[in-house]
Amino acid sequence: MRKADVTTIPPIVARGVMIDVARQKGVEALPSNYEITVADLEAALQAQRVDVTPRTVVLIRTGTARFWGESGADHATIGQYDTAGIGLAAARWLVEQKGAMMVASDTSGLECLPPRPADSEAVGGSFNPVHVYLLVQQGVHIGEFHNLERLSADQVYEFAYVATTNAIRGTVAGTALRPLALR
Repeated sequence: MRKADVTTIPPIVARGVMIDVARQKGVEALPSNYEITVADLEAALQAQRVDVTPRTVVLIRTGTARFWGESGADHATIGQYDTAGIGLAAARWLVEQKGAMMVASDTSGLECLPPRPADSEAVGGSFNPVHVYLLVQQGVHIGEFHNLERLSADQVYEFAYVATTNAIRGTVAGTALRPLALR
């Protein structure tokens, strides 16, 4: 069995695209359990006049990060919004049709929770089918807790994305990133 940990992940320096689904929908934040579809992603990209090309880092804004305050978090409010995210069809579209090299969001889990039963069944019954598809089946990195509020406020949708891991041997999940969007 091959061993993997974050020390094997090189620094990520790539074109980044933020897909602002919350702005496209005209809401502060997507509602709880909202599944972001391919149609949602396409509509936001069209409105932003930007496209995802191969080897792009894709950041998806749900609006959840706006509830993390400067002096702490409003956990009750965050809990109302943090389960919005992409479904398996959207993840497949981003990787198989668009060639995304990494997919991230402003939520704690990236994917819609709970997942649709068909999505879970498609990857062997997993409670987090998007994670299984991206990480295990496709080798595509996932990012969570990306604060996209400044990019959204400035309507910045394309940038250079730079991130490195905290290279602690043996760490495989939940490692901290310090991502930067440079324009």
